[in-house]
Amino acid sequence: MPGKELFSPAEIGAVVGVPLKAVYKVIEQRLPAGYVIRRNRQPLLTRWGAICVVIDQAMPKDVPVAVRKQIYAQIKGSTRSREIKSKRGILNYVVDVKSAADKIDANLAKYRKAMRLIVEDPEIQTGAATFRGTRILVHHVADLISQGATEAELREDYPRLTREMIAAATVYAKAHPRRGRPRKPSWRNDQPLSTRTIESRDA
Repeated sequence: MPGKELFSPAEIGAVVGVPLKAVYKVIEQRLPAGYVIRRNRQPLLTRWGAICVVIDQAMPKDVPVAVRKQIYAQIKGSTRSREIKSKRGILNYVVDVKSAADKIDANLAKYRKAMRLIVEDPEIQTGAATFRGTRILVHHVADLISQGATEAELREDYPRLTREMIAAATVYAKAHPRRGRPRKPSWRNDQPLSTRTIESRDA
């Protein structure tokens, strides 16, 4: 994995199934310097920071913040050793770093593979995310899934959708939430046909 690869909090939340609020809590309250890079005032997590998010969620809720910080400060470069130990008072804490690293690496590999199915081309749907080789809007598919649409129903309406695309839609929508008003799809400038007819024709 590239050492300088950075991830938004939303991406890590989507990849490991952690609420975005919890990711920000780790970033703002628990991570040591160097695990988060800020660009244009936006925090971006390094791989080590992402590993800490996984560990933080697996820890019992009553583990003190001071212990978490102490453990996270030791994590960078420690994945060759399976465990990190920390003692506070009469309590000993043991963290399996390698398992957390393996989990984040595997999930990020799946995420990258899914994202290769999606493009943001200014010439297609005014630059909104679409599935490669189609004009099908990714966020629209994710919205349909959230409303209860099944895979069979989606593939009936959009024959070019694959199972992998459908799975990628939900992950993309979580990792890249829409900001502000949704972009206006180009088909809304066409003659007043139904959305389903237009997108089924394009699919």
